[in-house]
This record gives sequence, C-alpha cells and structure tokens, in this order.
Amino acid sequence: MQWQKFFEAVNNKLRNSRMPYDIKAKKKCENEVMLCLLADPDVRRLMSLWLNEQHKTKEGKSLEKTKQLRELGNKEFQAKNYSASIHLYTKSLQYAPMGSEDLALAVANRSASLFYLEKFEDCIKDIDLAVMWEYPENLRYKLHLRAAQCFWKLRKRKSMEESLMRVQDIVNNCEEIPEIKKTSIKQQVTSLMATASSMEYDDENEASDSMSGNKPEPAFGVNSNFPYASAALEKKCAPDKGRYVVANRDIHKGQILFVEKPFAFVLLDHEQSSSLCAHCCRPQGDVPFPCKMCVEAMYCDVKCQDDAWTTYHQWECPGSRMGVWQQIGIAHLAMKLLLNCATTQDVDKFNQVQSLVTNIDKLMPEDLIVYGITATMLTLYLYKYTDFFKVVDINESFVRKFADSSLSFECDLTIEDGKRLYISSLLLRHMLQLICNGHAITRLNLTASDKDKVSTEHQDRVATGIYLSASMMNHACDPNIINSFWDQHLIVKATKDIGVGEEVLNCYGPHFRRMSKDDRQETLKNQYCFICKCEACTNPELRYFLERFSALKCPECTGALHNLHSYSLHCLDCGATPIVTYGADLKEAQDLYDAAQGCIDHEKIDEALYKLKQCLCIRRNVLYKHHEDIAVTLDLIGKVYAIMGRWLDSISYLEHSIAAVEERFGPDSVELANELNKITDICIQYLREETNTSTKQYKNTLKKTRRFLDRAEQIMNLNYGPWNDSCREIMEKKEKLSVLLKDFNV
Repeated sequence: MQWQKFFEAVNNKLRNSRMPYDIKAKKKCENEVMLCLLADPDVRRLMSLWLNEQHKTKEGKSLEKTKQLRELGNKEFQAKNYSASIHLYTKSLQYAPMGSEDLALAVANRSASLFYLEKFEDCIKDIDLAVMWEYPENLRYKLHLRAAQCFWKLRKRKSMEESLMRVQDIVNNCEEIPEIKKTSIKQQVTSLMATASSMEYDDENEASDSMSGNKPEPAFGVNSNFPYASAALEKKCAPDKGRYVVANRDIHKGQILFVEKPFAFVLLDHEQSSSLCAHCCRPQGDVPFPCKMCVEAMYCDVKCQDDAWTTYHQWECPGSRMGVWQQIGIAHLAMKLLLNCATTQDVDKFNQVQSLVTNIDKLMPEDLIVYGITATMLTLYLYKYTDFFKVVDINESFVRKFADSSLSFECDLTIEDGKRLYISSLLLRHMLQLICNGHAITRLNLTASDKDKVSTEHQDRVATGIYLSASMMNHACDPNIINSFWDQHLIVKATKDIGVGEEVLNCYGPHFRRMSKDDRQETLKNQYCFICKCEACTNPELRYFLERFSALKCPECTGALHNLHSYSLHCLDCGATPIVTYGADLKEAQDLYDAAQGCIDHEKIDEALYKLKQCLCIRRNVLYKHHEDIAVTLDLIGKVYAIMGRWLDSISYLEHSIAAVEERFGPDSVELANELNKITDICIQYLREETNTSTKQYKNTLKKTRRFLDRAEQIMNLNYGPWNDSCREIMEKKEKLSVLLKDFNV
C-alpha cells in the first residue's frame, strides 16, 4: 500500500482515540509527543507492517538487467547511435552490482561512445573508472589506447605517453593476449609514440572547475560572525520579531547578500531532478556515477559518491531500494537532516539546526500526530533496516554537541527504547523545523516550440534544502531580496537599495504580486503561525493590488471594477458602484478564445486570428486594461502571427502584452524578462529573413531588439547572474545582434 493511503488510515484511527487528549495534557515538546506514539503498540505494529511490505518489494542491483541494458547499448553503438548507447550503458551501470565485472564493462563501453562523440575528457574519466573497477586485464590495453587517443586530441603529450607506456606494460606482462595480437598492438603503440613525439609539452594542470571559477561572492566580503552572509549584514533578536537580519551599511540594488550551501538537501521526484547529482545538485553530465548499492542515487563523480555514502547515504540507501523516500515528502529531508547532524563535526552548524523555530507550542495535537506518525515510521526504519543504532553513538553524535542542554531530550540512552525515543524526537523536531524553514531549490528551464517560434522560461522545483543563515530573514509580502541558485548554493541578492539599520526581508512564498491579501494571511498563519503586518499587507493602496488583474472596466472612469462583496461592484480608482451586466459578453469572448485555440490545433490559422481579434475587442470593451485575459489574448495573437511568419505584426501584439506583464509582476521581474526574451526571438527571426535591410522598419527593429535584450539582460543579472544559463543565452543573442548593428552603425 502507498504510504499516503496507509498514513491516512492510521491517522484517522489515532484521531478518534484518546491520543489527541493525551498529547494536549502533556507538555508540548517533541519527546512527550513521541512517547505517546511509541508507547502505542498498534502504532509500532502498523508501521512495522508497512515497512515490511516495502522491504518485500524492494528493487536492487540485478546482473540480469545490467546485461540486458548493456546489450541494448551495444546495439545502439553498432548503429552509431552514440547518445542513445550512453543512456543505456548508464542504466546498465545503475543495475550492476558493486564488484561485478559487468560494472567495469558498462563504463568501458560508455567510454567508447563518448570517444566517438568527441567528449574526450568524459571518456578519460570513464576509462579511469573502468580500470579502478578491474576491467579484464587482457582487454585493458584497449582502454589505455583509447585514453592515449583522447590525450592526443586534447594536446596533452605527457599523459598520452604515460597511457602508451601502460599499454606496453600490459602487452609485455599479460600472457592471455595472443602473440599475433601483441604484435599488432605494439605497432599501434609505435605509431602513436611517433605522433606524440611531434607534439610540444603543454602545461597539463587540471583546469579549474568552470562552476567554481564563476562562483559568486557576497558583497563587502564574507561575514566572520554570520556564516555565508555578507559583512554588510547583522543578525539580531527581538521578542516580537525573533531572530532577524539588518543592514549595517548601505546596500545597493543588485548586491549579493548570501552565498550559502545548504546543511542538507534532497532531490525531488521530478524530470529535471533526475539529471542532477544527489550530493551536490550539479548536472551529472554524460558520466554519472551510481550508488554502490541502490539504483536511484546518481552522482556527478566518485568523490560525491564517496562523500554521500560516509555522511548519510549508507543509512538512506536501504530506503531508496524500498521506495520509501519518493512517498513521504519533506520527511525525507528531515531524515537527511538527522543523518547530517549525526556525522557533522561542525558543532556550530549542529546547534544552528537545533535552534531553528518549530512552532510546536502553536500546533494542535492532531497536527503533531500527523508528523509524529512519520517520525515513528522513520525511527523503526533506522532500527530494523540499517545499522544506524549499532554504529552511531547517540551521546557522541548528538547529546554532547548541544551548546544548550535544554534543546536536548531527557531519555534513558542505556536502553533501546530510550534511544529510539531520542532519535524519533529529533526527527519530529526536524520535520516541524522544515515546515517553517525548508527552502525550494529551483532551476530556470527553457522550453521552445517550433510551432510558434517562441521560447518560454519557467521555474522548476528540483530539490528542497535547509539554509541555516538565510533562514534568519523575516518575511515580507514585498521583499527587498530575491533568491536564485548556483548548483545547491542559495544566492540572495538585494532587489532594492537597503539603508543602514533597515531590515533585510525575504518572501516565504505568499507574494503580493501573486496572491491576494486574504490568501497570503491565511497561508502564513497556517504554515508559519503568524499574522503578517508588512507594508504590502497594511498599505491601503495595495489592499486590492492583485484583484485589479481580474477586474472589469469601470464605466465611469475605465478603472478597475472589482466585486468586493458578493452583492456589489466597487471601482478601486474612482469609488463608483455601478451596476453592470457583462456576463454574456464575457462568455462570448471565452467561447471565441477557446474556438481559436481549437483552430490553431487544427492549423486553421486565419480563422484563429479572426476569432482572437473578435475576442480581444470584446475583452477590451468590458475588462480593465491590465486584466490578465487581455494580456493572454494579446500574447496568443502574437504567437499566431509568429506561426504565420508575420514577424512585425507579432512584435506589435507582444509589445502590448509586455505592459500588462510589467504592471502585474514589476519592472525587475523574471516574468517581464521572459516576455522581453520572447519578443527578441521574433525580432531576430524578422531580421534574419528580411531581405530589404534598408527600410526604416528594419532599422527600428534592430534598435528595438537591442533595447529589449539590454533590458532582459539587466533584469536577469539582477535576479540571477552571469553564471546562469539564461543570462548566457541573452549574451549570445547580443553578440549575434552586434554584427548587424555594426553594419548599420546603429
């Protein structure tokens, strides 16, 4: 049974028992909650039953699967479908048991595909790995010959000669290679040695990691008293605000305030996440490395694989094989937090974790039971399916690290029940902390459509992490910072000038440009247990900001006419309360819009355009000028013109939609940058295809494209930085455009 269904059944059973009353009667701390749950024999029995079922259906390494996948890879290789063969060899690697010959065979075969794709550095990595995993001695000369050829392509003479010397050693010492074959190999070596001798010796020091070379740094240097933070920040504490962050000097818009590595993170079950390293969140590339024991975890190199195993994955791995982590949401991160706390030698970070807010005193007993059930299951998992309780000394790994003993738990650690109570209490604490402090790790993803010639960027959540220093920032619905990511690192940048003594404010999710005040207040109260009193929530002028974009047109002033109450409309601009009946018009407009989309699907483009223009006319007559339906209609008309190759018409309509996007999301928003980037795609299509380059329209479009790209680059650099793929794409567009601008002296 899936965890969610099983969990709901157990939760309903406990809600109807005495347990909520027992928890309410006790002091609200984690070990008191867990004592109630662990003392219930039914809870322990049910959790054990579920874990046992998961264990029965676990998936692990398989010689049969790895051979099948390698054979499929061989077929693709023989057909010269090298990219497809790499994918299959990697899958073969995932299923190959550690220590088996199949492991080395799969990675050696992958190196051959990489060689033919001219990915020589990745090929060398796989060759080294195949040798380390004991690729058959009598065949190993093939790998070193391949490595020598890679080094030749990379102009690395010394490494090439070393590889050829290894081939000679194998040929001279391996009796399994037939003499006739040895003669052929020696001839290849002689030929390649002659080639090497004609090369100059180059400096072969390893190039620094391109990601590391571009790593952003905090403005004003790193803060010695506030890890990962800029020296321009201070951490303070007040009874009414808790811990918070202020500027100790003037900070300018665009300056970096935090560059923070998470204490722990877990990848989400998402298409974009599958290509990321489970330990550092960087792209795995073409040569990912599998976990030693499970199929799921993949890493970008051997170091990440080893570091993950020693730090946490040795206890996380059985759960991967049992399919536990995909089912339990944020509790997976709570488990990782616990394991990292057990193995970390950084006592300061350990105590930072333990002191994060839980809001346990503000939660209902029923809510505590919800998280306590999962904490019980995870504790039993560690006890029954890992050696955690056998090899981890709880006193050394937890108790003695606490700087404040009041944050630890009074449990009898001389008995097994006491140890389980202690660990389950920590797991519950971490789950409650993550509700308030967990942070989504995102990637900007670009999707392109050949049909409408337009690319669209959107944020994908790929992981969830815990950032201890950045968690100190308080919330505002209109924050003065923005978050982005460089692999697993959180980059926090100022989006406004921040004066000395002014608070640095984050947004916990409910943003005034994306959520109404009532919805924001409800979300913040339910998840974070506070009532927001920020500027966006208390300024009367912003009270109905979001409602404007779904408002009707006021017949008195053309302002935003909103249904403040179920029985009346009220103009947010002039205060009029007219009675209007636009229902039939709105339905007709929506019917036209839906019909137009159907026409596009059936490639009836002219008919689609006609219907969309009718729809736009109606919507402009009855809707507020920045209504999202008008913006969407303008955008679709622009796309239809792009399909038709009528680039200037497309540009015209997309320009009109940009104004609404800027009004809704702000002048520095990623949404606006996306629209600007989109319109430059159309502009460049026109500039490429237009043969008459002497017209005023052509020159104006050149200038306009440069202006759009400059604005998009400015916004993306503010929100992300030059290390981001989208910023680099804009720079590449600008370089192409600069050639045309130079020719016209524009």
